[in-house]
Amino acid sequence: MLKGLALVVLLLSGCATPPFLASVSVRHTLASAPAAHKFTFERDASQVQSLAQRDFEEDVSAELMSKGYVYVPNMSAADWLVRLQYQVDGGKTITSQEPIWGTVGFSTYYRRVSTSNGVVLVPYTQAENGIVGSRPVSDTVFSRQLNLDILDKKDLAAGRFAKVFEGRAINRSRDDAIEPAVPWLIRALFEQFPGVSGSTREVKIILPEQ
Repeated sequence: MLKGLALVVLLLSGCATPPFLASVSVRHTLASAPAAHKFTFERDASQVQSLAQRDFEEDVSAELMSKGYVYVPNMSAADWLVRLQYQVDGGKTITSQEPIWGTVGFSTYYRRVSTSNGVVLVPYTQAENGIVGSRPVSDTVFSRQLNLDILDKKDLAAGRFAKVFEGRAINRSRDDAIEPAVPWLIRALFEQFPGVSGSTREVKIILPEQ
């Protein structure tokens, strides 16, 4: 619970360029030393003519090829089919308590002042500030999510269980724009690819200054 509250506070802070935070979950049956499997992308009807989809597939291809896999444009030549999807939810209202600062007391100190009658001590009173209360502050936080599945094409064609990797990366933000987040979600997902199966980890990416 405390970890979740800390995450929300960081997301809602007003720093100029906050880091990109993502929660990455993976399950897979991949070996740590990959064979040179050939892969291509399987698209649904909404993705076939999407330029954004093609751009993000290029990012995923670059990541997979850096791990030793081989991209092929034709499905007939592929060993694996990669499914890439991304989405953003409708947002969730988060309410937190914001401290109210004010005067909590006064302190008195004395200064030595020289006069014609000699040195005298003159009192000065100074206000002390602190938290005097709190007020509720509400904001809307959106979950931007990337899903990446890899399936064995032969097993899929034979009607057998075919998935060899499933990964999910989620970023929570006050911004509901999904496309600017996708390249960073891809980077977060592949930071330790394939990762420990069944694990969830937090990824922090320092963004360039705007």
